[in-house]
Amino acid sequence: MLNSINCFDQNSPFPYTSVMRKKDEKKYNQIIDSTTELILQVGLSGITMAKIAATAKVYPSTIYIYFTDKEDLLRHVFQHQRAELQQYLAEKLNLVSTPAQQVQIYMRALYQFTQDQSRQLATLQQFLDSPLLDQLSVPAAEQNLIFPELQAVIERGQMNAIFRPLPVPLAILLINSDVLQYAHAVHMHLVDPVVQPLDQLLELTLTWLNNPK
Repeated sequence: MLNSINCFDQNSPFPYTSVMRKKDEKKYNQIIDSTTELILQVGLSGITMAKIAATAKVYPSTIYIYFTDKEDLLRHVFQHQRAELQQYLAEKLNLVSTPAQQVQIYMRALYQFTQDQSRQLATLQQFLDSPLLDQLSVPAAEQNLIFPELQAVIERGQMNAIFRPLPVPLAILLINSDVLQYAHAVHMHLVDPVVQPLDQLLELTLTWLNNPK
């Protein structure tokens, strides 16, 4: 039993045993999810460990089993939410093969994510709009929604002269911005998705992305 308790599982987000891993991950996710909800309620600036403990219904000391301090917890929240979005989008990219198809399905997937996981995206947006990411020691490459999977798609499209030679990070930022602004306009009832469907945005995006013949 002692050997099981002292076993270190490197695939776990925290150094606990494989025997206790299921229980630990449940508590870990409970704290992450509760912190996410709290961020949406009070904003990043209003977060305290006491509020997190109350929201997660755990003792404050329990949080310190999983995270060294508030900054460590917030870093985990951001990276957890970002990784979930990245995985969701990457899975959709693998459903089609050509660069143009992949850009379109990426945009559809990002839009669908805004509909299905709006609270998660709102949490991410709070982090992205805050100078806090630097304080949390989040690597600069992660302080945005520029994912390597889409970057590889655009680079392949440029190498094959399908896409115009734009700076790849700029192209990704424009694609993300197009989708997120469209989703916001739909949410605010400024755009009717029946009259102005997402397909129109996809066509416009490929118009400026495609290499002129």
